[in-house]
Amino acid sequence: MQLTLNLPFAPAQTRKRLQPATWLDAGWATAPLGFTKKVEISQAFCDALWHGDEDEHDQLLYDALWLAHHHLVLDQRPALSFTFDFLVDDKVKGRHIEHSLRLHVEARDQIILLGLLQDFPTSSNQKPKE
Repeated sequence: MQLTLNLPFAPAQTRKRLQPATWLDAGWATAPLGFTKKVEISQAFCDALWHGDEDEHDQLLYDALWLAHHHLVLDQRPALSFTFDFLVDDKVKGRHIEHSLRLHVEARDQIILLGLLQDFPTSSNQKPKE
């Protein structure tokens, strides 16, 4: 049995420090996961989860949000990076393909941001540009 979330996203307010990333409000889906603050996800992260199936996309997003909350609760740090591994059903090739995304989550005053590592240019986890 797979949970169908049908998550509608709305653009969040612009965050000058995190440009050029675009942020989306994760909406109602975050409260059941235990988040007590507003959660926004990056557009790039949302796009990276898309593989042609809306239900699969929603499930992957739910899994990533759950994992981000889990890490925040366990580590008790305001910011951390982690790897999100998942399988995508490639219907053309008839097999599952493994994908990995390096994600970063930051808890700020009244908001939690979740996105790809490169969406956080001020992050201490970011490698310096060469």
